[in-house]
Amino acid sequence: MTPFCFVVATVPLALYFLALGCLRRRPKPFVVDGRRDFIALCLALSGVFFVGPGSILPPFGAMVVWRASVWVLCGLLCFCVVVLVSSLRRPRIVAYNATREQTRAALSRVAISLDDEARWAGSSLNLPSLGVQFYLDDAGWGRVATLVGFGPERSPQGWLRLEKELRREFDAVEPTRRRGWLLFAALGWGTLLADAAVWACFYREISDAFRFYLSV
Repeated sequence: MTPFCFVVATVPLALYFLALGCLRRRPKPFVVDGRRDFIALCLALSGVFFVGPGSILPPFGAMVVWRASVWVLCGLLCFCVVVLVSSLRRPRIVAYNATREQTRAALSRVAISLDDEARWAGSSLNLPSLGVQFYLDDAGWGRVATLVGFGPERSPQGWLRLEKELRREFDAVEPTRRRGWLLFAALGWGTLLADAAVWACFYREISDAFRFYLSV
């Protein structure tokens, strides 16, 4: 891997690790829509895609006509594809800094206030009046719980209301001190320091590569 590819591939990952560190440092659980979480992950991997398959994406004819602007167009195209894929996936709600037991208890309280007909079936919760049905998945690494929707009835308004009420429920919990964020902060800052060291050692080579991609 060339120094240019290393810097391009790892800078978005470093920023993603720092963002995760900020989320993990929060004293209360943080709820985010699954589509946004997926888009953030794809943006973190955008540098890896650029130095890999993305390096052969722009056709030669477009590069001749549009020159450096072709990378902007390809970036917008890839972003639109990511947004499209995220909209086609099952609806999800991701809760950071929340254990499975903590999330299940919060969901039980929220379900009672939203739907009198709410019923648990193992790890699945059905809210028929809200048009929402999901199962609780805690397969993620660390204190991360994910609500994954399933079934034919999927109400976008119901999911938005559930996300809003779950966020309000978590805001009412007692704050606790977090330590797991140190790992992500160390990964983020360590990667940025490595990028800075590579940039300092191979400044001319990396600058020439940037000028090449901007002048094609």
